[in-house]
Amino acid sequence: MDTVQEKEAFKNLPFREDGTIDINEMMRRELEHMVNQIMDWQADELRGEGNRRNGYRERKLVTVLGEITMRIPKLREGTYFPDELIRPYSRVDRAMVAIVKEVYVRGLSTRKIEKAANALEFASLSPSRVSRMTAELDEEVAALNAARFDGMAFPYLWLDATYLSCRDEGHVQSKGVVTTIACGEDGSRRFVGFGVVDTESAVSWKAFLRGLRRRGVTGVKCVVSDDHEGLVQAIAEVFQGAAWQRCIVHLERNVAGWFSKKEEKLTAIAAMKAVFAERDPQLVRAAYRQAAERIAQLKAHAGELLEDAEADALAYLDFPYEHHVRLRTNNVQERANEEIKRRTKVVGVFPSVESMMRLVGSVLIDVNEEWLEMNFIDAASLKGVCRSVPDCAPIPADVVELARIRVMAAIEEKLGKAA
Repeated sequence: MDTVQEKEAFKNLPFREDGTIDINEMMRRELEHMVNQIMDWQADELRGEGNRRNGYRERKLVTVLGEITMRIPKLREGTYFPDELIRPYSRVDRAMVAIVKEVYVRGLSTRKIEKAANALEFASLSPSRVSRMTAELDEEVAALNAARFDGMAFPYLWLDATYLSCRDEGHVQSKGVVTTIACGEDGSRRFVGFGVVDTESAVSWKAFLRGLRRRGVTGVKCVVSDDHEGLVQAIAEVFQGAAWQRCIVHLERNVAGWFSKKEEKLTAIAAMKAVFAERDPQLVRAAYRQAAERIAQLKAHAGELLEDAEADALAYLDFPYEHHVRLRTNNVQERANEEIKRRTKVVGVFPSVESMMRLVGSVLIDVNEEWLEMNFIDAASLKGVCRSVPDCAPIPADVVELARIRVMAAIEEKLGKAA
């Protein structure tokens, strides 16, 4: 080496254990240095005369070269943020900013909204930035509801309705927002659509489902949902030949809702839990009938509800064994529902249908990205999947007796713990 500077530069290079230079790490360090240098220049230009720097705040940024640490300059007066380099808010946060903006414009601000505005540092956002954030988000949300899925079959769908309050036509109204998850033949899952649906109207359900089919959601073998009036008819017309699986979690709640006495409610819940704790199809069917009989002894209407729902509650048994746990409930929707409800608590009442749909769409896009690399159901088990012909042979007496014992044991255990 000819100079001290060259020796120092060589010493600071990132070396691997084998003595070679780590080019990727060298580029990562250079990127980090350049980004921080650019932010320093921008902050110096922004602060002008009379204003001074006030230290830094660090933020991590994941790049193709690895994670870098951004040292974002702080100013004594005003704020600086490197908009050109990173986005300050997630999609859902940007949807919240748009809601806050609309609330203020309409003069509907509440204490909850004030807190949300402070958390989002809304006062520091310029009107142009808010408009830009909203426009970008609207494009992404619209793209989710317009995406086409030609060339792939979707054997399974999960539909769920969440009821949110929003202002429409000058009044606060409850709106049913339906979200749809599809499992593709490649084993992946994704939200394929959402919209406002009158959940008591078959016409409204049909319009929603036809929209999915037009966009390429085909090859449907089973649709999982709660018992919404008009939905079963819509499924039969739009996805002809597909089974309808009634969510067993919602069915359990519907049955339990018939009971006011604690002991009777615990008995009904324990009987139903015992049914779905079994995995053998024959034993599940036998236990279901035993539970229905026991519940009917407590409350005739509850027993009739369970009896009438048997075919739909046990539809999952007609599909491959390894799919049963996924198909019998709507639990796959929980992640998105939790986030939607968490944000809704802050908003209270959405200022418009558009703001409500923007927030819901933002949550679904984020969840889709989380699921991107996850395998939901083994693709090999989905190949040629179809509904099997139910076994109509009488259930053997020993299976019926075992089912009775299991149901009664579950009830006794539950009541014993409650005593």
